[in-house]
Amino acid sequence: MTRFEKHLVIVGGNAAGLSAGRRARRNDSNLKITVLEKSNVVSYGACGLPYYISDVISQKEELIALPLEALLNDGIDVKTNHEVIEINPKNKTIVVKSATSSLQTVHYDKLVLATGARPLLPDLPGIDLEGVHTIRSLEGAAALKQELQSGRHKSAVIVGGGYIGLEMAEALTKQGVKVSVIEQQPQVLPYIDSEMAALVQQSLIEHGVTVKTSTTAQRILGDGSVSGVETHTGEVLNCSLVIVAIGVKPNVEIAQKAGIALGASGAIRVDDHLRTNVMNIYAAGDCTEVKNIVTNKHDYIPLGTTANKQGRVAGDNASGKRSRFPGVVGTSAVQVFNLEIGRAGITEKEASRLRLPVKSVTIKGRSRAEYFPGGSSVTVKLIFDFLTGRLLGAQMIGREGVAKRLDVFSTALQQKLTVQQISELDLSYAPPFAPVWDPILIAANQAQKQVINNW
Repeated sequence: MTRFEKHLVIVGGNAAGLSAGRRARRNDSNLKITVLEKSNVVSYGACGLPYYISDVISQKEELIALPLEALLNDGIDVKTNHEVIEINPKNKTIVVKSATSSLQTVHYDKLVLATGARPLLPDLPGIDLEGVHTIRSLEGAAALKQELQSGRHKSAVIVGGGYIGLEMAEALTKQGVKVSVIEQQPQVLPYIDSEMAALVQQSLIEHGVTVKTSTTAQRILGDGSVSGVETHTGEVLNCSLVIVAIGVKPNVEIAQKAGIALGASGAIRVDDHLRTNVMNIYAAGDCTEVKNIVTNKHDYIPLGTTANKQGRVAGDNASGKRSRFPGVVGTSAVQVFNLEIGRAGITEKEASRLRLPVKSVTIKGRSRAEYFPGGSSVTVKLIFDFLTGRLLGAQMIGREGVAKRLDVFSTALQQKLTVQQISELDLSYAPPFAPVWDPILIAANQAQKQVINNW
């Protein structure tokens, strides 16, 4: 390294980390950039893992978003099997443990932490048995797929009824496995309101999935390998495979030891330039909190889209270009069998908990013109401030057209539009795509009727 060469070190080689590295390289062709990744693979689409397991995606290599060679050609030095075990902000150094177990000290001028998150594991007897899996890494997904292809698993229990749990319920069902889902909340998909979740649960049951809500796993049974799961009621669900999908927690241990502040959620607290409280250290992705534009509070909302955007902002600011990350509205979508489910903003439950003046409307519309073949029902729920009409949240369920319609509500939430303003939007219309009164407009019109200050 020359006397005048600056060194940007990035800890973590997936969405946020590589977005930061590539943006920094674009800004400064002379910057020395090193990416340190604990695992042996970088730049893979973790959101595609259930589809790889179901064989919709046949080869794991298809999930690699950016080949290692392309990064190296961009002048980004990517080192896999390199774990950062210590940060010393005073000296601007990190201690790195390589695959050979050797330790080395690396100097940085700027440091970006993109350490991501890891699956939450309940403290259950039997959690270490053979046949217990989480869905987070490419290597783990490949091992599970190999087990499934061997035909050894005829039945499985999924602990957790969130997005990953339900995607895995579909993936395993497609592989011929009999699936039971255990969810400790009274509904699947706790991120949406209960009446909407009921539609999803009905679809799961129709596709042969056993759903047990308000149920907690007490222990995983087996001698060496899984033979079943015992619930808190004493019921035993026989299986040879257990998928644990109860959420994730941010990887923040090395940051916390270095004096980097955490937020109330336990993730790293950053400002809108992705700076931590420690000079020259930035953080991005699933290890950080984000500002929720709807509530104006900081939440933990780990999403791939957010990680990529945050990475670019961190890369900008770490390489001398000033940019900011405004926050998110928590937009997400999932497909479960024949249903598309999407949400943005906050739920009615969350709005009530925050003591907001909230009302909601739920309507059913059509995905296409009534007379056009192939259309289906779309259920829309809007949550709004009944004093001002401002949209606070939206949820949608249907067989087609949900995710892209949800983007309209996501945009409205980001721009803090009212339901009246949404009802006035000039949306596209053609019989194959939408009825003349799109479900978006129908829902907004219905909500508008309940707004007190409605001019």
